[in-house]
Order: sequence, then structure tokens, then C-alpha cells
Amino acid sequence: MKKFTNYLLRGILTLLPLVLTIYPLYYFFSWTDRIAQNLLKPFIPMYEYIPGTGMALGIVTLFLLGLLMSSQFAQRIYSIIELPFRNIPIVNSLYNALKELANFLAPSDERAASKVVLVRFPGYEFDIIGFVMREDMDDMPAEIEKEGRCVVYIPMSYQVGGFTLFLPNDWLTPVDMPVDSAMKNTLTGWITREDGQHTPR
Repeated sequence: MKKFTNYLLRGILTLLPLVLTIYPLYYFFSWTDRIAQNLLKPFIPMYEYIPGTGMALGIVTLFLLGLLMSSQFAQRIYSIIELPFRNIPIVNSLYNALKELANFLAPSDERAASKVVLVRFPGYEFDIIGFVMREDMDDMPAEIEKEGRCVVYIPMSYQVGGFTLFLPNDWLTPVDMPVDSAMKNTLTGWITREDGQHTPR
């Protein structure tokens, strides 16, 4: 019975990441597929469904959205649209957490985190991986000590969340590692090796 349960759990854990990745994409491209058909039928009465039309429309839509969001005007409009999501209780916690995660996954030139660091707290025999969010603290409130410090974000494993700390620079050791790779490993508790194999228990 134990073997059956282990194999069942392994099957679920194998399928779950695929389903959670593929289903949203399938739903999105199915939605854009229906939109593409509704847009083309009025102009082309003899139009017949062409597989992949929705996917092409979806990719073009995402590209145009990314292009649009590169302008300051569009960003101001977007900030107004997201105001309710940032202010409604419970909803704002989920939205802000997902927004933070999206920022970490953004291209390196748009990402807030500039580098990966190893945080060493004096008097403690452990290290924590953190992400330097900003080093220029001139605009911070006067109560925050700014000299020789920077803003470091420390994520928590297996959930979207973390802590933002104002730490002395001499507590930090730069780590030669891409931000997205370090974030992935931190969120999963470093259970997977860089070669893709799981670490032995």
C-alpha cells in the first residue's frame, strides 16, 4: 500500500507542474482563437478556421501590450487601473505578491533586483540568499539610516512573500548567480540541483 501511495504521489507531482503551466496557456490561446474568428468572419464571409490563428493573435497582443507599457503614459494609466487591486483587503495581498513575482521574472533591464547577495548576520552561524533591490537610498525617510546600507529583499521558500530589510553593506557578499535562477532555487528551498536533478533526502 505504501508503494502504491508513493507512486500515486509521484504521478501527481509529475503532472501538476505541467497542468499548472499548460492550462493557463491553453485557456488564453483558446480565448484569443475565438476572438480571432469573431474578428475575421465579418470581413471574410468565406473564412474557414485556420489552426494557430488564435495563438498568433495572442502573441501579437502580448507583444503590443509590452510595447505599449514601455511608455510613461501607459504606465500611468495602468497604475490607475490597478489601484483597486492594491487597496482592496485580501485582494491586495494576492495582487502585490504576484506583482513582486512578475517583477523578478521581468527582463534584467526592467527588473528591480540588481544582484544576488549572501546575507550574513553577525553572531549567527547561517547565511541567507537575498536580492539587492536598490542601493540609492537618498529619498528614504530621515528615520532610516542610509549611510553604508542598501535595500535587500529576502524571499520565503514555497510561497510568494518575503521580507524587505535595510542592511549594512558589510553584511552582504555578492553571489555570481543570475537573479531568476537564485529566485527559483530560493522559492523551492534549493531542492533541485543546477543539473536538474533533485537533491537526495
